[in-house]
Amino acid sequence: MTTESAVEAAQAALAAEHVAVYAYGVAGGVLDPSGPEAVRVRSAYEVHRARRDGLETTVRSASAEPAPAEAGYALDRPVRGPAGAVALARTIEDRCAATYAALVAASTGALRSDAVGWLGDAATRGLSWGAAPTAFPGLAPAPLR
Repeated sequence: MTTESAVEAAQAALAAEHVAVYAYGVAGGVLDPSGPEAVRVRSAYEVHRARRDGLETTVRSASAEPAPAEAGYALDRPVRGPAGAVALARTIEDRCAATYAALVAASTGALRSDAVGWLGDAATRGLSWGAAPTAFPGLAPAPLR
């Protein structure tokens, strides 16, 4: 990862991971800790936390300073129960998928391979949260001409 566009895409993915870690913490806070959604939220939280930490290392290895996490993030809507937690998780995976797709486009080598895996993971996890399947996860549909 030596190009400026690859570093920018990695920084964007890192920023999305900061949001994901925060959002999954919020989602977990409104769920019954022994319920099945809470188990899935904890698992996703751990995945995104590890990915965030790895992206920080990746950005540093490119001699750049990783984007820091904010103290908090504005969410699209209040999260007041299981339905809100699931909707938030679905949104987070969709948004992370978009940053992973951009990272795939901008990177090469091992980082690109990782980003492809992350994109598939986000698409699969999004489907498990009820997202609609798409032909190309992480990409906005092109307008018809």
